[in-house]
Amino acid sequence: MKRKLAIVLSLAFVISAIAGCGSKEAPAAEAPAAEAPEAEADAPEPAEDSAPAGGKVLKVGVSWAHYNDALFYAWGDGMEQVLKDNCKDHGFDSVEWISLVAEDDASKQASDISDLVTQGCDVIISYPFDNQAITSSVQECKDAGIPIVLWDRNIAEGASPAPDLFVGLDTYNQAYEAGKVFFQEMIDAGETPTDIISIIGATNDNNALNRQKGFEDAAREFNLTIAQTVPSDWDSEKALTGFTAAFQAHPNCNTVLIASDFIVTAVQTVLESNDAWHVNGEDGHIWICSQDGFPTGCEFMQDGYMDCSGMYSVEGMCSDFSDAIFQIIDGSYAGEAELYSDPLIVSAKDIAGMSDLWGIKYAE
Repeated sequence: MKRKLAIVLSLAFVISAIAGCGSKEAPAAEAPAAEAPEAEADAPEPAEDSAPAGGKVLKVGVSWAHYNDALFYAWGDGMEQVLKDNCKDHGFDSVEWISLVAEDDASKQASDISDLVTQGCDVIISYPFDNQAITSSVQECKDAGIPIVLWDRNIAEGASPAPDLFVGLDTYNQAYEAGKVFFQEMIDAGETPTDIISIIGATNDNNALNRQKGFEDAAREFNLTIAQTVPSDWDSEKALTGFTAAFQAHPNCNTVLIASDFIVTAVQTVLESNDAWHVNGEDGHIWICSQDGFPTGCEFMQDGYMDCSGMYSVEGMCSDFSDAIFQIIDGSYAGEAELYSDPLIVSAKDIAGMSDLWGIKYAE
């Protein structure tokens, strides 16, 4: 899974010299930029402590396309923590975490990765902005003998060279499994999905395309078809404009599929303006299935406005990463080149009390 989000960062900071492998409390996350469009999220703040003199330091460079919503805070905290928790078992005394943000600029991301190569990182992790352009940086890392791991967004299909490892979510199953649960719940409630509208992500993003295919295949199993797809390019304003027109064209729509619930507020705005924003159980409720488990999506599920979501398992992704990364670094890794974690399929009726969901933990 990943994607262009609503607001990009204006600054990149470097987090350096993070001492020790022991746990520390994760910093409070800013509200996701997509949920508060006027607010600008902050890049990761430098740690206050430093690596002990004389210890063996694992130097990790991270290149983010952007770092502007709660999911990226969860990912960054999770990856950093598993490295710190496990580094001593692999001969390291501390972790130096260098985090750069490319502001959704492919050229800047290439420059950032070059900087990380120059700094002599033991491994480089990248969430790429452009899944084709990133291949030049992958080649640069390989030429320098530094392993590179792509996170959530892999290189474009058919592109090369491949990274040393890809860690992501099975985004096809994310939508397929969520769609099946969602449609079955509608049918069990006596509802017939009608004039289904699907808001997709960016058409050049494999994660977005996988989710759309997953939704389509789930619908097909129930002899359903999607009436209209609305491209959003992971942009709330574009989603708002497109869904406004689609909902007017399909006034009998009672089912909306969303590629990521960080743009669910665009759906809320359109439905509210058409007196169609009602909780499940009220007349006129529009059934909504979304993806990812962002804080707003979790809140709307808790309140009964959204019905189902295929959510990221941040813990699962970080566990896969931790299991492989040290072997990647020492050259002994013999596992799969692409590691996909399973999604969490969550229904609104079950979300109460699920405090461990990343979107609930990072709701502040």
